[in-house]
Amino acid sequence: MAHTLYGVSVGPWDHELMTLKSVRIIEKCRVIAVPQTNYENSLALAIAEKNCNFEGKKILRLDFPMVRDKEILEQNYNNIALKICRELEFSDVAILTIGDLSIYSTCSYIAEKVSRKGYNVELCAGVTSFCASACSAGISLAEGDQPFIVIPYNCENIADLLQMKGKKAVMKCRGHETELAELLEKLRLIDETAAVENCGMPTEKIYYGRDIIQANSYFTVYFVGDKVE
Repeated sequence: MAHTLYGVSVGPWDHELMTLKSVRIIEKCRVIAVPQTNYENSLALAIAEKNCNFEGKKILRLDFPMVRDKEILEQNYNNIALKICRELEFSDVAILTIGDLSIYSTCSYIAEKVSRKGYNVELCAGVTSFCASACSAGISLAEGDQPFIVIPYNCENIADLLQMKGKKAVMKCRGHETELAELLEKLRLIDETAAVENCGMPTEKIYYGRDIIQANSYFTVYFVGDKVE
């Protein structure tokens, strides 16, 4: 019998934003693969545990190093894919990821490698962090024929993208908050910027304008565009 790797998106911190489908898949899988960094507790697992019964399940903890070396990352992804493939010989596996698997998710690399090895792979969508953050701040991301752009901070043409028509969500900015604020000031966009920090967590905060410099969490999404207030 062919078994399946399910990439399961659990959404942002608010466990009520998990989909019914993600809960169903987790509960039917015997093995739950959990990404973590430096052997710390997994945020994705903490979210899922509020909605799912994990009794009798095998938790396969996957350590993802926080490095940029492509060779180290590739070897790590290959090792993790092999671990999951060994489990797939006996049962279905669900690999958890926060937000949505299709948006800047390391788990997508693993799913691709497992698929190339001939195993079944299915991806389950989830609520993205920028959608949840926008709703929390009462921000409409796109209306009518207005475009909407998602920008990772380290992309090469961030200044050009920030000046394009429509609203933008800036992500993956940890450690560069000051540089982003300075760039937005230079581009005269700081007054139409909002930042949502730790969306759905007890520590959630929303900043506007020049106050965005106060945000310093990995889980911060910045919104830039006309009439963000």
